[in-house]
Amino acid sequence: MQAISETGRLVHEDHDRTAAILNRLETHLEQAETRGIPSLDDAEVRRLVADLNTELDTELSTHFDFEEQALFPLIADSGGHELVQHLLNEHEAMRPVGRRLQRYCALALKEGFDEDSYGAFVHFGWDILERLERHLQVEETSLLLAVEALMLNNPDLDARIARSYRG
Repeated sequence: MQAISETGRLVHEDHDRTAAILNRLETHLEQAETRGIPSLDDAEVRRLVADLNTELDTELSTHFDFEEQALFPLIADSGGHELVQHLLNEHEAMRPVGRRLQRYCALALKEGFDEDSYGAFVHFGWDILERLERHLQVEETSLLLAVEALMLNNPDLDARIARSYRG
């Protein structure tokens, strides 16, 4: 979705960044069975694991917290209770999966992969990939529509929320 509001654009940009790393992860995971355990000496693998680790931290904390604290209350107050509850449930389900994957990313960056850690990385990688892809689809349609409706009618609120998100 093409966002018009400043807040909508920021949320959409985050989603685009997350989708890009998910695409890289998916390509890696599709090749995992035939490739075997990759070496972190491979710059592409190391970059993927490091970027995924960073992106999970951003997505699961900064981005989710922003949505939950700044956007969800406004959307619920405007009648979007079911949407907000659905997205909150998804956030809560993704956080532990993402944190586990982050632990395997951090371990791999420090010690490399072994059979057990790479197997767990692949397992949790597929899990978070599927969850986040579905989640992003809902947010890119329903959430962004709600944000746009709220922000376009209130440019001062839009500017204030966008400023708070940028920190």
